[in-house]
Amino acid sequence: MGSPRSGTRGALHARCSKLWGMFHVPSGMHTVLLLSTLAWLCYLGAWLLLDVSLGSHLQASHSYVATNWNSYYAGRRDTSNPSPRCCSADSCIQKDQGRYTILTTLRTDKYLPLLQELSCSLRKTNPKVSLTVMAVEGDLTSATQLEVKKHGSLLLVDNIQFANFKLDGRYMLNWVKIRVWEQVQWDGIIMIDVDVTVLGDLTHLFHLPADFAAVPDNGKVWNRYSALGKIQAGFIFLRPCKAVAQHMLQVVTDDPLLQFQYTNAEQDFFDWYFKYTRYTLPLEYNALPDRLVGNLTLGGVLPRVVHHTQFKPFKRVANAPGHQFLCSK
Repeated sequence: MGSPRSGTRGALHARCSKLWGMFHVPSGMHTVLLLSTLAWLCYLGAWLLLDVSLGSHLQASHSYVATNWNSYYAGRRDTSNPSPRCCSADSCIQKDQGRYTILTTLRTDKYLPLLQELSCSLRKTNPKVSLTVMAVEGDLTSATQLEVKKHGSLLLVDNIQFANFKLDGRYMLNWVKIRVWEQVQWDGIIMIDVDVTVLGDLTHLFHLPADFAAVPDNGKVWNRYSALGKIQAGFIFLRPCKAVAQHMLQVVTDDPLLQFQYTNAEQDFFDWYFKYTRYTLPLEYNALPDRLVGNLTLGGVLPRVVHHTQFKPFKRVANAPGHQFLCSK
């Protein structure tokens, strides 16, 4: 992505060129003087606007530098910020009573078609696992709520909001995912984004000796897919624990930099929180269509979950990557 500096310059250069074309250009020295004066005025304006643009990005730059150069924000260390845990390793299996669900969030009526696609794929691949749809009171119309209940259970929770949250509003909606850790009526939850198609059985994940597992963000080349690379929060296995939920809410509220407002918000927070304790799942559990080679992941296997991050299923784009996997195709 181009910087604010290059974008401002390019736009103003185009406007200046158009302005010059409106003048009847005389010949000789007058031409040189006129064009030089216009160029000077236009690029003076460019730098003035650039100063305003840079000023508006100072806070973003500060946050970016702070979270990328301070080792504290690379990952939560238990020595400096210990987290409660309701189970770990084999104790998670020992406490397991076999209560599981696949959970997604729905924060807008607009995404109802995505839920219908997800539900269709789950009926084919994981018919014995319940689907839970989490929403906030007031998010959905009564008509949408009735449709949701045809596909699974509707779970209404309290919203999570932060003061002075600057990032795109849709990222603010995702913080409600912390509420999933409060749902202790289940022993294990697979939390998936609503814009996915499930192609394979997922039930074996409920028997992982872990309290958190996720897939590397295979849309980011620089991670090199290492176990400590950043995660993609569109597919997460977790074991609910109210104490963990409370702790996450406390630390992310007390330190606004942990809201990662200028990167990936809750996704980067979950990455930070579970950096050194998580299980890493292979790419097939959260495959991004534009990173597939044909129909296979970079590991050469068929995906179990396809995440439509770019071309949503309700946008019927011809030959869109990933749409060959749609349940309703």
